[in-house]
Amino acid sequence: MVNNGFRRGRRVLAPKWLPLMLLCVSLGCEADRQSLFDRLSRRILTPQPSQVRRALQPSTKPATGSSVTRRPGASQPVTSRESSPEDRGLEALARETRTASQPVQVLTIAEAIKTAFREQPRLNVYLENLTQAERARDIAFAPYLPTVAGSYGVGAFHLNSSISDVPLLRTIGIDAGPDFQLAELKLQWLICDFGRRLGENRRAGINAEIAGEQTRRAYQTVANEVTVAYYELLRMRALRKTAIDAVRRAQDDVDVARKLEKGGVVEKEKRLRVEVQLAQNLRMLDETEGAEAIATAALNLAVGLNVNAPTDVQENSDIPPFVRSLAECLTTAVAERREFKVAQQGILLADEGKRIAKADFAPRIVAQGAFLDFQQQEPRGRADFAMGSINLEWTLFEGGARVAQLHISDSRIREAIAQARSIADNIAFQVTSAYQIVITSRSSIEHLRPAVAQAEENHRLVLARSKVGDATSADITDSESTLTRSQEQYLNSIHDYLIALARLEYSMGLTATPDNLRTPGNKDEPGGAAGSSTDEGMQHDRR
Repeated sequence: MVNNGFRRGRRVLAPKWLPLMLLCVSLGCEADRQSLFDRLSRRILTPQPSQVRRALQPSTKPATGSSVTRRPGASQPVTSRESSPEDRGLEALARETRTASQPVQVLTIAEAIKTAFREQPRLNVYLENLTQAERARDIAFAPYLPTVAGSYGVGAFHLNSSISDVPLLRTIGIDAGPDFQLAELKLQWLICDFGRRLGENRRAGINAEIAGEQTRRAYQTVANEVTVAYYELLRMRALRKTAIDAVRRAQDDVDVARKLEKGGVVEKEKRLRVEVQLAQNLRMLDETEGAEAIATAALNLAVGLNVNAPTDVQENSDIPPFVRSLAECLTTAVAERREFKVAQQGILLADEGKRIAKADFAPRIVAQGAFLDFQQQEPRGRADFAMGSINLEWTLFEGGARVAQLHISDSRIREAIAQARSIADNIAFQVTSAYQIVITSRSSIEHLRPAVAQAEENHRLVLARSKVGDATSADITDSESTLTRSQEQYLNSIHDYLIALARLEYSMGLTATPDNLRTPGNKDEPGGAAGSSTDEGMQHDRR
């Protein structure tokens, strides 16, 4: 029985304040949750309406009488206006000017990767897993230390005992019910368990190493995604500029054709032909603008920024060389791929599990000690009791559970070895396929370069002939189409090569991590399959 004297001298909160306190606590928790939900919502919403890079243009159609069909677009709230192809070409150039004038964040590829390492929320998952694995090592080391526990209790007992037929006294007895206090202190220390603690400690260490390797690979994955998205945005930027050049050339052709039609030099069909070419180039420009906006959003997603944030990239005309052989790439992958190291650690982890399963058959040697303090109030009394022992605990039979656990551990070792073989095969395939793509895309650059030169020269000659009346409008449109197509193919081959290099780096395990992130001007740092040197013979001005 607890003495009511424990409440003396202490202020006790009135029950009427308890609902208010509970309401305040619940409102505080609700506010924290609402703040978290608001932050998550802001990651979806547009940062500022004025920072949207691209808006839908009004639906327009070519000049009256043209055979080009009406292009779909966003309807205007008041009235839809009709414009000629040359007006639309000027609008496209104006859109480019407005886009370029908006405040954006210009990132180099190294800055984009560094920002992703800081902002990408997916990395926090792996960092928390690494923290949990490190704390699990502390838990695995705890059995090496003694365990100390204490308890304290208060209570009362009632003893009523009697003895009958006692000579002279007839009956004697005891009737007592005093209050008491009991304090207890226990100490337990596992002296030996024949390798079980050691196996658990080693297994926790291996799990921490695996978590570290997985975290480094997660950083490499994010860096690879940023690199690929970065080059995709550069590709769309170059293709948009090519489309703008095509629109300008087509606009000039339309102006010339209209003047010649007014002078009676060419017929109406020739003028309509060049207007169709202008409409096709405008359609290509719209597609490249949309693709560029999507590529910007993809880069923001890879970096960890708001998807609609205004982000720009820094252009670079350098095309890195590639001099590695397939054997060198495979050797590098063996040394650098995190998955291969994780597979090796997985075999060691399964082997430690077998060590633990064997230790379960052995006994446990435990040292124990206890101290008890018993105090009685009425009549006043006290008793102390101390005890110490060394015990041998040995479970002799558990129904076959330990034998089954040993068989399971053997099976896990075989499973880990099979997984390691599968991972090794996948690594070899990934490196080989990425290597072949690099070789193919590099060859495409060499093969398409003469086509661009020939198309440019042919277009120059056609324009020169048109000035003296030896070239028709069909010759001009064909030469422009060939030039635009060859330029697009060449630009695609360059960016295919850059992306293939990035993926080869990733397949070999050389993608940047926070430890080896390359910075501009430092060309000797690891992290690149092709290095950062420049191939002077393959420099190209991306237009």
